[in-house]
Amino acid sequence: MRLDASTRKTFKPLLLMAAVAVIFTMWQHAAWAHGRISLPEYICQTLGEPVMRAGAKINEVVRDTGRSVFLAGSLAADNRRLRRERDEQKTENILLTEYFRENKAFREKLGFEPDQPVKDIPARVVGRTSASGEQRCRIHIRIIPPNREVHKGDIVREAAGLVGRVIEVKGRLALALLIIDPQHGLGARVQRSRAEGVIKPARQWNEGWPDRLSMQYLRHHADIRIGDVIITSGQDGIYPAAIPVGVVEAVDVSTEQAQTVVATVRPFVDFQRLAYVWVVPQP
Repeated sequence: MRLDASTRKTFKPLLLMAAVAVIFTMWQHAAWAHGRISLPEYICQTLGEPVMRAGAKINEVVRDTGRSVFLAGSLAADNRRLRRERDEQKTENILLTEYFRENKAFREKLGFEPDQPVKDIPARVVGRTSASGEQRCRIHIRIIPPNREVHKGDIVREAAGLVGRVIEVKGRLALALLIIDPQHGLGARVQRSRAEGVIKPARQWNEGWPDRLSMQYLRHHADIRIGDVIITSGQDGIYPAAIPVGVVEAVDVSTEQAQTVVATVRPFVDFQRLAYVWVVPQP
């Protein structure tokens, strides 16, 4: 049977490919018979390995990208949750630090010791009045022990020394008259020499002597020196004896008419930073 020209033209490539396949197959079997690979196989492996490696890498990238897209929503939610927990933790740490500092300041101001029996009432200063020269503070009593009430006339002090006395009580709030108030006065003595006098706010109040006291009515040639500690004398019927008041900063001796001695006293209590106090029962 004779094939036409178009059919012969179609079969030629097929015959050529078949011949090449037969040659490569024989070449391969001959190489295997000698324990090695044929040259065509070697070339294919050398050229194909990088292509296969690149294809695997591309497949891995595509797979990871797809996984990331799939998990993006979940990761975003987790990140939001972690940021919220972090912010809550930061807020909690700030509160704990503030509570620690407040507790430390409370103990330092009141000289509180855990094993010390507490008979007095701790209170917090919540306001200060200085209108018309008045020097008073408002205190809040959070917890009142059983069988104990705050009364007008109770003593107010802190670990450093005397603060003043209660002049008004409304529930858990009380108003205290400070020893630096212009209307305040108390009996005092020099701890070292026992010389006695009266403590009042210094007249230099508006002349650069804030929160200073003046010890007056000291006897002629009273033994008082700079650095002496001043305590309550207990002779005024208001405060019991031996409560620390302050330390002598200056002594002024006047010889006009009758000799007088006046001492300037710096209170032990820092009234500008008054935060916590004890309310002590009236003696």
